[in-house]
Amino acid sequence: MKLTESTGALVFDAPAPTIEQATQGTSGNLAFRYLPRWVEAGALIEVNGYRFKPYSMHISDRKEKQTIPPAELHTLLETCVPSSVEPLDHAVGFLMVHYARDGNYLLISRWYGGNMLKHELFRLTHTEDGWQAEPLRSTNIIACVWELQIITFERQAWVCTAMAKGGTAESFNSYLQIVFEGWV
Repeated sequence: MKLTESTGALVFDAPAPTIEQATQGTSGNLAFRYLPRWVEAGALIEVNGYRFKPYSMHISDRKEKQTIPPAELHTLLETCVPSSVEPLDHAVGFLMVHYARDGNYLLISRWYGGNMLKHELFRLTHTEDGWQAEPLRSTNIIACVWELQIITFERQAWVCTAMAKGGTAESFNSYLQIVFEGWV
């Protein structure tokens, strides 16, 4: 694990296990097979009064699946993120686009009330009309094991910046500069 000075990214650079190592001792059910995912941080996204740290998560570092171009992601976010910031909202957060084995997902998380996290999950589909986001509220799913690792990282970044420095504009800017990259 190392912090890159040029980007401020915390990079987990441990080698990913091979497929053989990752699947040893697992049942035939793919849902129980832990294969590492590659996570990359993107450029800060501003939408509807919020600033988000964007992450993309892939089954491999080769990004074999079709990905959402930044402009299309921004358009999707305009429809998925509330258009007004609530009084206890801090207008900062993070989001993930997970290109998973069973589909593509968008997770949007916003910091609220000093120590709480609002979280929404969407299934992404690519149609002739472009990318579409469908809320997954009915499933009560919060995140998968890979996404939870990013949420854990973001929790620690929030505690060490925004909460440690009293929730100032400067502390929010510090929070937005700390990002994760690497294998989960």
